[in-house]
Amino acid sequence: MVSGEGSSPGPEGPLSSTPPKPVRERIIDLAHRWFLDGRRIDMQQLARESGIGRATLYRWWGSREVVIGEVVWRIIAEAIGRVEARDARLSDDPAGRFVRNFGTLAETVRTFEPLTRFVAEDPEYGLRVLTSGYSVVQGRMIDWVASRLTDLPDLDPRIEVRDLAYSIVRVGEAFVWSDIITGDPPQSGKATAMVELLVSAASGRR
Repeated sequence: MVSGEGSSPGPEGPLSSTPPKPVRERIIDLAHRWFLDGRRIDMQQLARESGIGRATLYRWWGSREVVIGEVVWRIIAEAIGRVEARDARLSDDPAGRFVRNFGTLAETVRTFEPLTRFVAEDPEYGLRVLTSGYSVVQGRMIDWVASRLTDLPDLDPRIEVRDLAYSIVRVGEAFVWSDIITGDPPQSGKATAMVELLVSAASGRR
């Protein structure tokens, strides 16, 4: 059989130019839609509607917390993309850009209704997904912050970038979710101010 231009499509019809999404991605797409709609992400229902076994879900992700964490991280990653794209035109120093973007992201996340609803429905569980090692959100936030810190030309070389990134993320969590943690109102502005202090100190600025 000769392949190439002029060959006929197979018995299933013309080949699609867009390959189907991997099964895992389609499952997260479904969970993402449920999350935005306020629907509980139940592993049994997710498996059933995805056409796979519940055991397979747990083998791929390990826990419901990780599945929800993947959904939350998609929301945050999309927000990061928008925030950084809006700020790309500004030509100030990288430290100022990072602090400003962190503050904008903190406010965006804290006021995103599906996220605030999710945490309000079960605060302990919500914080476990958002701010602990049980999920993927905190680790990926630390990765993002660390990647931006490496762009800062004046960072003290004695400082471990990942340690500083961890400190920045934890400070942000403490103020962004302060109503859940301490009962104080959310304070994204204070989170931004504290992050600015950390970055300034690490860069030798006063």
